[in-house]
Amino acid sequence: MKVRAETKHLSHDEWLEARSKGIGGSDAGTILGVNPYKGRLELWLEKTGRKGDSFTGNEATRLGQAFERPIAEVYAQSIASQGLAVVSWPVILEGAYTWQLANVDFFICRVTESNPDSLELGKVNDWDHKIPPLNIERILEVKTTGLSGRGNADAWANYSVPATYRAQGAHYCSATGLKDVTFICLIGGTGIVTRDVTYTSDELVALEQAENEFWAQVTSDIEPEASANDLDVLKVLYPESTDDIVEADDIVLGLVREYQSQKAIVDTAELELKRLRAQMEQVIGSAHAVTYEGETLFTYKSNKTSESFDAKAFQEAHPEIAAKFIVTKPGARVLRLAK
Repeated sequence: MKVRAETKHLSHDEWLEARSKGIGGSDAGTILGVNPYKGRLELWLEKTGRKGDSFTGNEATRLGQAFERPIAEVYAQSIASQGLAVVSWPVILEGAYTWQLANVDFFICRVTESNPDSLELGKVNDWDHKIPPLNIERILEVKTTGLSGRGNADAWANYSVPATYRAQGAHYCSATGLKDVTFICLIGGTGIVTRDVTYTSDELVALEQAENEFWAQVTSDIEPEASANDLDVLKVLYPESTDDIVEADDIVLGLVREYQSQKAIVDTAELELKRLRAQMEQVIGSAHAVTYEGETLFTYKSNKTSESFDAKAFQEAHPEIAAKFIVTKPGARVLRLAK
């Protein structure tokens, strides 16, 4: 494990700058296409300096950061009887490739009589060295959900780990040479759950190949294909249409044909959903719920009566006043297939 930087000596901006020089654990899910909040194209724009990271945190992330250490302390107490200690090592690690970066939450180390590191059991130990602590057995990643808002507790059900976190753990293992990660999550209204994951060589190799290909696109300035999560950033990049015309090739023609095929499938599915919904509304009638053997199957309740401003009527009744408050909005772009 090579130390790229000690994070305790970095400001937040310097830390962000260091992260931009490579691929970190939070980028792995985006590269694999399992991050629901960001696509590969947006990540590429950030890594090439064309776009800053628009996400600056929210209440959920702030609470997650605040609870990270206390949760790790609780876990440290639970594994003390096994001779295992939790270690905080505030560094950015560099893996086998210069672009492979890892900012690991905590490490779990075995404390033995031959271990001279003086690690204490039952607490989080702060490791203040450029060399790693001895007898590292696994990585510890601390998460929270449902502390602010509904969260994503379902993704932890049945001993599962959310896909983005699993990708993050794989990245850390690839960068450090380890294969085991313990994920511990504080779920609002439930408590703490733990998930132990051992990554296979195939998983790590597949991730490494995907990340290597992505970083080659960054260094070669080759724009990657947009993914489903890139629609919003594309609207920002190309907000208005011009008079230009793009001449397609066979690849683009195939793309349009595939879009047509998938759209037909979606349209058929939407029609079937409407049919099913109509029959369900027919069953419930004016009732508010349908049950089966005492369990609620679905509800169909009326919302509270609300009031809204009739802009059209106001404009017709008071055109001079309304004109003072009219603003111009750019027209939205609409994708239409030619017949």
